[in-house]
Amino acid sequence: MKTRITVALGTVLFVAPLAPFVAAQNPAAPKTSQPQGRPPAAERAPDEQAIKATFDVFSQAYQKGDAKTLSELFTPGGEAADAEGGMLQGREALLQHYTSEFSGGSGDQIKTSIESITFLDPSLARSTGTSEITPNGGGAPHHTRFHGLHLKRDGRWFLASVRELPDAELSPHEHLKQLEWLVGDWVEEASESVVFNSYRWSDDKNTLLRTFDLRVKGKPALTGTQRIAWDPLTKQIKSWLFDSRGGYSDALWVREGNQWLIKATGVRNDGRIATATQVLTFVNNDRLQWKSVDRTLAQEAESDIVEITMVRKPPEPKAARP
Repeated sequence: MKTRITVALGTVLFVAPLAPFVAAQNPAAPKTSQPQGRPPAAERAPDEQAIKATFDVFSQAYQKGDAKTLSELFTPGGEAADAEGGMLQGREALLQHYTSEFSGGSGDQIKTSIESITFLDPSLARSTGTSEITPNGGGAPHHTRFHGLHLKRDGRWFLASVRELPDAELSPHEHLKQLEWLVGDWVEEASESVVFNSYRWSDDKNTLLRTFDLRVKGKPALTGTQRIAWDPLTKQIKSWLFDSRGGYSDALWVREGNQWLIKATGVRNDGRIATATQVLTFVNNDRLQWKSVDRTLAQEAESDIVEITMVRKPPEPKAARP
């Protein structure tokens, strides 16, 4: 089974519920007022044009057989998936694939039509559209639909993921099966706290269920639950979290290489809105690392949370037989 990072939020579970606890462990940097949320429509126009231009460059480069330009349109860990389930991940794999594909000459002619661009965050967008592909050697064109995810880095938009839609949509369980390795118990320890996390499948295996228990200096501090599911509206993995203090959050996940970027928005029990980007890095089946950046509380910047390690809890030893 392929190992991929998943949402396994640890000590500071998200952004909102434990802000005072986080501040105590991580002295806050000077706070500055910072507008958050999706940019106004007028401000999005240049970004929309830049994203559309990415597909124009893709079509032109494909027709010319320019493998280098194609691969550089993606993030370093970007992925491309076809309707049959084939997957390419990372610029090097994309470069090798397109170089091999174009070894006999230029590629097919591709005409792309963008149906919608939705900004999930100022630096994250989702696109949907159709492509008309005319074989280079002639023949009738065929049509496909696709979903794209786009990340803005250093002022430029890159493709993080492009997926052709299969003839038959995958089931929710099939979408989540890549996270199956997470099922089990996990522990995360800090100097004065420990978090116990447990993941399991729902009875219908269409949702991953998480429970967590935070203890500070050995005393109960916070508990909660989380549901991880495939969202048919956004065509992404999405999570919903509720804690024992009355706070809640939801988050969309974007995979980039061996990391997940988790764009989260939540509400504290006092009504203040919090946002953050969680960055989780897969290490191996028994260990992962995560950090939280771009954190805000009530539209004021909060200090980042440094990288923390979570480990899988070993199974309890079986009682010795008499």
